[in-house]
Amino acid sequence: MGEGFISDIVAYLGWVFMSILKFLITPSLMIAAGNNWMEVMVTCTLGATIGILLFYTAGKSIFSWWKRVKASSRNNKTPKKTRLITKRKRQFIQFKSQYGLVGLMLVSVFISVPITAVLGAKYFSHNRNTPIYLIAAFVLWGCVLTFISWSVKSGFF
Repeated sequence: MGEGFISDIVAYLGWVFMSILKFLITPSLMIAAGNNWMEVMVTCTLGATIGILLFYTAGKSIFSWWKRVKASSRNNKTPKKTRLITKRKRQFIQFKSQYGLVGLMLVSVFISVPITAVLGAKYFSHNRNTPIYLIAAFVLWGCVLTFISWSVKSGFF
């Protein structure tokens, strides 16, 4: 086990962390750094899977805890606050009701792994397959982004 092996492991862990936070640009950066397409696919898929499972579980736990806190505060007869409905909230609710989980899967690559997972936990936790669908969406997006990045680097586009 030489220093090269350990530095490779650290580099791949950095790429995995990067794919959790900024999935959209990670395949392009990995291809530009000289990684082959298989390394890019495995690394990005692993990062997205870890991110989805971590943030979906955390989000689901936080939202269920918050629901219990709100229910216990209602028992204390606190005055009800009026909710402020903004244009952005209205647009999001319209998008959610119109496109559902499929819409979240389609835009997931643009809004990052953590935000996608938390939105999935908030609005689609009633479907127990939501994490699997989100992981599948990121695998598909990883294939598309890797192919585009590899094609650009190879001169096909």
